[in-house]
Amino acid sequence: DPGPAGSGRIKYPDKKGPNSAVMMLHMVFKVAKALAPSVIHFDEVEWTFLADKKKVKAKWTGEKPPSRFMKDLLKEAKFLKEEERILMIGNTRQPFLCEKGDLKKMNTFFKDFKLFMPMPDYATMQLVWKTLIVRHQGIINDDLDIQTLAWICTCSGYTAGSVDAVCRKVLTERRKQRLPIKPLTHAEFIPHLAKIDPVFKDEFDLFATWSAKNNPQGKQEDKPKKEKKEK
Repeated sequence: DPGPAGSGRIKYPDKKGPNSAVMMLHMVFKVAKALAPSVIHFDEVEWTFLADKKKVKAKWTGEKPPSRFMKDLLKEAKFLKEEERILMIGNTRQPFLCEKGDLKKMNTFFKDFKLFMPMPDYATMQLVWKTLIVRHQGIINDDLDIQTLAWICTCSGYTAGSVDAVCRKVLTERRKQRLPIKPLTHAEFIPHLAKIDPVFKDEFDLFATWSAKNNPQGKQEDKPKKEKKEK
């Protein structure tokens, strides 16, 4: 966890020593091997492989981007063996930032396997709202208009992660204690939802175009060629 962009928290700033990226990565892989089977998760993984300094300077709002981990990360991953049972998963919402050499390194690291996650539709979003409200110990009632919440999310481009964050904000311990007295309403969720940036259509279209072009799993199979009949 190098710290989110713009947070002002710079973790592992040193080049050597106990507070360095080298030591952090070494400990991560050492613990993963000891507790196998293990999963190592990389969030916003595009920043780790983005070496273009101009793009980093223009897009990254923090002081030191995670790209400083890339060299040591590739070294650690190079010596992994299949029998060690370590799975590495990377999430990205802006893979199109990586081009040419950066994209090649990312593809090589994740073995050219990518899974494109589409935006949930209206029916799916209704199910997401119901499931997450119950998961956070909320109670579904007649005053809670799930259809309106699902319609807002579908039209505006909110994800299931946004819904989860909103449910966590609304369903505090104090609010859960008051549920028998004051049932939930959809109006409680909307102000918190408005504070979260959705996935805008232009960005989503860019992501979908990139996925169709660079994802081997997303490409359509070639149609079999028709054999020419002999005259």
